Amino acid sequence: MKPHFLTALTTHLMTPVVADAPALFALIDQDRPALARWMPRTASIQSVEDEAAFLLKSLERISANQFWLAVIWVGPHPAGTIDLHAFKDSHAEIGYWLGRDFRGKGIMTHVLGIVEDVAFSQLNLNKLELVIATGNTASQAVAHRRGFHQDGILREHLPTATGSYDDAMIYSKLKRDFH
Repeated sequence: MKPHFLTALTTHLMTPVVADAPALFALIDQDRPALARWMPRTASIQSVEDEAAFLLKSLERISANQFWLAVIWVGPHPAGTIDLHAFKDSHAEIGYWLGRDFRGKGIMTHVLGIVEDVAFSQLNLNKLELVIATGNTASQAVAHRRGFHQDGILREHLPTATGSYDDAMIYSKLKRDFH
């Protein structure tokens, strides 16, 4: 049996700081084609300075209570990010990504549980949504493992890096379903 990755390393979330930009940029840059498939914003991140600008803008939005963002750390290494955005009527959408060396190890399933707790217990949200491209089976598996309900499919909903649109599956979890 393959040992579970999380038993050997501590995973935690931290509010981003601009000093995280070089490491986060390196994660994006080493896996740009794969990340760009599901995260078109990678096209606008072409340098450490671009990532630093994104983090600064994110910190402004966090201060204005318009955004919640955390860097995912595995041991002493940043592994990706997870966020809550599109806040409206006690709902929020979740977005996330992991660098290639951290995928397939249960990290995102674990981290999503932490974010659910933050959203429902600290931010007092009632509903979380995941909007996942129909071809992104890895993220769909995370949603299923965390007990999200598949609500339906949104046609041509997600813009791609090539200028087309992917259909998206929408998943939700209600506060009452959390525990």
